[in-house]
Amino acid sequence: MTDIAIIGAGPVGLTLANLLGVRGLSVRVIEKQAQYYDLPRAIHFDGEAMRVFQAAGLAEEVLAHTHVGAGMLFKNADDVVLIDWSRAQDIGPMGWHESYRFHQPGLEDALRRGLDRFTNVELTSGVEVTELVAETGTMRLSNGENLSASYVIGCDGADSFTRAAVGLPLSDLGFQERWLVVDAVLKCPRPDLGDYSIQFCDAENPATYVRGTKDRRRWEIRLNQAKADPDNDAIWALLSRWITPDDADLERAAVYTFRSAVAARWREGPVLIAGDAAHQMPPFMGQGMCAGVRDVANLAWKLDHAISAGDDAILDSYGSERASHVTEFIDLTMRLGKLINQTAAGGAPKGQMKSIWPGLGPGLGERDDVAGRLAPQPRVDDGTLADDAAKGGFYILARTPIEASVPVFTEATDWLSENGVFAVLVRPDGYVFSAARDQAGAADLLGVGRVGL
Repeated sequence: MTDIAIIGAGPVGLTLANLLGVRGLSVRVIEKQAQYYDLPRAIHFDGEAMRVFQAAGLAEEVLAHTHVGAGMLFKNADDVVLIDWSRAQDIGPMGWHESYRFHQPGLEDALRRGLDRFTNVELTSGVEVTELVAETGTMRLSNGENLSASYVIGCDGADSFTRAAVGLPLSDLGFQERWLVVDAVLKCPRPDLGDYSIQFCDAENPATYVRGTKDRRRWEIRLNQAKADPDNDAIWALLSRWITPDDADLERAAVYTFRSAVAARWREGPVLIAGDAAHQMPPFMGQGMCAGVRDVANLAWKLDHAISAGDDAILDSYGSERASHVTEFIDLTMRLGKLINQTAAGGAPKGQMKSIWPGLGPGLGERDDVAGRLAPQPRVDDGTLADDAAKGGFYILARTPIEASVPVFTEATDWLSENGVFAVLVRPDGYVFSAARDQAGAADLLGVGRVGL
């Protein structure tokens, strides 16, 4: 019997496997493709996702495949800047930069190599799950093997076998458009293309440009719903506004139907879903993979507790917390898509682009303007990031030292003061479990007995 079986070895499934490996659980990852896809797909993650890769013990390995994002410009059809959302280039409150561009094959390679650290984690490729019994967490594999696990996590994409097999419904949120996604590798320097992501707001020809790592560049271009998929000549015609075959080689071109959807339920007994299996959103904010990484950060420590305590009631909080959170991102992404799909007018406001950090839906801990929201991650007195110093467990951020049975750090006093609290209890996924408004209330913060863990 395996503790956790993960169906799907994309970035989300591999991140979960590493998080669980660090916690010492026995894990089996099943991937139906014999070889991982060696072309780019996702291209952006944020500081919160980097914090999760840190928790997996792979920060440096992941950073090798990234560069820091400059921000986003919105331009009209005449190339006039309408909105300038520059990104701060210093370290943000998560302990990392706020925006990263990355090369997905490199990220996946780092995550796969990360599994080699563990004797308790096994990856099986080229094998498909053909049958899944929700009541028992047992699976039939295409190689004839029967596999039993205490919990099964479906990280198997938008067309999730897992979601369909156990009957978890998906709610359509109403966005559907065909877009061409083109990845190109420059053959010569093109500094004029710039380091910013650019949203071209044009009712007739909306498009997005993204600077990737090294010489990689991406364009996303909305297609007419009724027309056939473009051939190679048509693709170059669409790109001619920016590049020609003399400038770059096409690495990948694919037509996607961007959709918005979220699962109505995320759990059926011992079976849970994460990533694109649980939600889908258009790519305009670059939050699709980030949302999946947040899913498994929320789930990993709860699975650990369910296994060690022999009580999985905590898993009921997973879907309720994550569904509300990801829906807020989907809603904002859809509104951003409407802006891109029109000819914007007006001046050119400029400001620093700030990350949004929605609160969790109902679940573990309190909910107010601080509790249930993402806490910052300071470096503590020896220079270690707080999550690492707490060894992946609960900890307290306080204005002054207090006695507690978990680590207490006093390096986030500005944030605590700005939010009108004396101390907060931070969960293993970085979210605030509860807050104390004054020093007297801090005595009630803890007793991890109160946390129930």
